[in-house]
Amino acid sequence: MRVFALLIPVLLIGGTVSAQADTGKVATLLQEGHRLLKANRLDSAEEDFQQALKLYQAAGYTALHPVYDLLAQVSEMRADLKKELLYRQAEVNAMEASHDTVNCDYHYGKLSLAYSEQGLYEFSEAYARKAYKWLRSRYKFCDFYGYLSIEIYGLIMQRKPGEALRVLQEITRESPPANIAQRIDLNAMYGNIYVANGQYGRAEKHYLQMMDAFRVTDFKPLYYASADQMMLDHVYYYGVMGDFYIQTKQYRKAMPYVRNILAFPPGSVKPIELTRFYRMQFVIDSASGNYVEAIRYFEKSKQLNDSLFSITNKRQIAELEIKYHSQQKEQDIALLKMKEKNQTQELKVVHTQKNITIAGIAAMLIITGLAYNGYRNKQRSNRALRVKQAEINKQNSALQQLVKEKEWLLKEVHHRVKNNLQIVISLLNTQTDFLDNPSALNAIQDSRERMQAIALIHQKLYQQEDSTLIDMHSYIHELVSYLVSGFSNAGRIWFDLEVETIELDISQAVPLGLVLNEAITNAVKYAFPKGAHGTVRVRLYRKKGRDIVLKIMDDGVGFPAGFDPGTGNSLGMQLMRLFAAQLDGELNFAQREGVEISLRFRQQFS
Repeated sequence: MRVFALLIPVLLIGGTVSAQADTGKVATLLQEGHRLLKANRLDSAEEDFQQALKLYQAAGYTALHPVYDLLAQVSEMRADLKKELLYRQAEVNAMEASHDTVNCDYHYGKLSLAYSEQGLYEFSEAYARKAYKWLRSRYKFCDFYGYLSIEIYGLIMQRKPGEALRVLQEITRESPPANIAQRIDLNAMYGNIYVANGQYGRAEKHYLQMMDAFRVTDFKPLYYASADQMMLDHVYYYGVMGDFYIQTKQYRKAMPYVRNILAFPPGSVKPIELTRFYRMQFVIDSASGNYVEAIRYFEKSKQLNDSLFSITNKRQIAELEIKYHSQQKEQDIALLKMKEKNQTQELKVVHTQKNITIAGIAAMLIITGLAYNGYRNKQRSNRALRVKQAEINKQNSALQQLVKEKEWLLKEVHHRVKNNLQIVISLLNTQTDFLDNPSALNAIQDSRERMQAIALIHQKLYQQEDSTLIDMHSYIHELVSYLVSGFSNAGRIWFDLEVETIELDISQAVPLGLVLNEAITNAVKYAFPKGAHGTVRVRLYRKKGRDIVLKIMDDGVGFPAGFDPGTGNSLGMQLMRLFAAQLDGELNFAQREGVEISLRFRQQFS
């Protein structure tokens, strides 16, 4: 019923199985794994599902998508979104390879949700469209609006609310809502579109209609297949209302929706959802001036979020240990093979000695003595080599442990820096509610955007495996998305991004992000006055060798008459020159169709 409707998983595998597959054993493994999954014993459930998968693969069975679906559910419950996406991709590939399209809408829908949770909305929209087109072609409308919701959400996240509204109106004319669940989804979609357009009054009207209909079905077993689904819908719709009222700064209206979810007994709400409601309560208390409670809920959110990350970290550590022990076993096997080779060579020498004994007792005695002496020397050498190898292995183990500890500590530093910056940003957001001076509000907004540009970098360093380099492609897309969301007039401006895959050290990524922040902020504020529409283009590419070029261009009104960008002393100009100097780069301003800012610098390697 909600925008991202959860579907009933396929638990039984059909099709013809090769005679080599023990179908009885596989069925037992899947049934036991599903029982363990319901009991939240995820490690044991995953082990059973993996064993069943191997048995089917060994038998040459191709219809493996139901097993991949179960493995994806395990990753989903662990909040391991990347691993869930890999399993969902394998699930769809197996479904298409086996031509088993009976429930293809379910598999397409799950992959669409996985892409959406990773922020890959273009792919999410495409697979959601596949799911509901398949349902429409077969006149199956039970989950039709759920998949349509995913496509609408994907279009909104790609900043295409106009196209989302057109698609929704066109499809609902052809297939109007047939039941209360679809009316709930329809009002939710309209509410999301009007929020994206900044039409908050119309959005609230549809959201309230959504809640009026939802209360008819809320916690009613008649409308649900399971108690888990009832709780998921309740959390989702109350979260929609809480998010909307917080976004529109109607904190008193948001409060009952948030407190309703926080009042559930421990274990009722999924941890990943609970952290979101803790953060919402933190914003409400901050805006109300209740800073003690705000800090308490922020700490709750942080502790729960850290516990989710610690589960992932522990699993990664276990995988590293397994990999390390496997390498040790490979080294032991190689050592045994070398010993065997040495022993074989020694046997050949002994055989040669036996042949030489025929030539005479004297020669035999001499050769035997030499061989014995060589054997003793070799034993001494082998013992010395083993002692030395043990020392080297011990030193290597200590160095590896130091490297791991250094990486963990560095990640924790980035995590804490990001959290501290988020606290400051949240407090600045709260402060704006108590200010009426436009200059003060603009100063706070500019400071907030600069801190967010830095916080994004520390967040990426904490989340990625490589803790020293920033992927500028994803960073710039996220930074521009954040900046655009903060301006009420940004919907009139089209942002065209062409960013090559370039990785920069944090010492260069921070000033580059701040230059981009200042340039885009100035373009949005001054390039398109009086409601004008326009385009801002951002280019980042490698010129040659180690030279990197960043260009920000707009087709707006250009510099004011008589303004010299070379000597301009506005705060934005001064900051861009300062950050360019930190990069040892060359910063230029030009006026063509609008304003073009270019920064060229040399990439540094740590």
